Amino acid sequence: MTLIRLLPAALAALVLAACASQSPRSLPQATAVPETVRVEMPVDGRDNGLTWDQIELISALAGEYKARGHGPLVISYPRDAGNSEAAIEAIAAARTRFYDAGLSWRQISGGAYNAAGRMSAPVIFSFTRYRAVAPDCPAGWDDMRNDRMGLSDERFGCATAANLAAMVADPRDLTTPRTFADPDTARRQTVIDRYRTGQPTATQRGQGESGTVSDAVDN
Repeated sequence: MTLIRLLPAALAALVLAACASQSPRSLPQATAVPETVRVEMPVDGRDNGLTWDQIELISALAGEYKARGHGPLVISYPRDAGNSEAAIEAIAAARTRFYDAGLSWRQISGGAYNAAGRMSAPVIFSFTRYRAVAPDCPAGWDDMRNDRMGLSDERFGCATAANLAAMVADPRDLTTPRTFADPDTARRQTVIDRYRTGQPTATQRGQGESGTVSDAVDN
């Protein structure tokens, strides 16, 4: 009788031990991988200043770097090329354009590559950005009625992770959280000065600003 009573308890212990030995499946995740953006800008040795096409290219690069670029923006000039002097002048103008677009001088780096005596060689812009990678979501569902181990199916959360990979603005956020921006010390000092003198610290509305909701659709 004692042996018979112990059998159900022993079987239950074996089932629990088997469940504990199974490692839980990890949920699908959207990931990000680094890639190098490399853009060549042709430079004509006869040009005097940037052309309209070069200005548009530089503006597009500045926008992409500000949105998703990481690390330095490297500008490489062609060494030992027939248009080296024109390339250096174009790089100087490009650096000014990048600065006017909101990039700091510390974000812009320089380099050189061997043009091997080519008469005309491009200026090369390069930087690192991240590409989002969505998980591979299997089609259909397995029969989970006989899944006695309590494990999650690999399809759970897969569509959500795939949508996240498609929508994220900067894929690097999937791997590393963003740091806080530098505080606005001027605004902070203004708030402290007003607080000390008993003045309101909130931003004052101008004469053309109003928080009143329009009643145009009430009638």
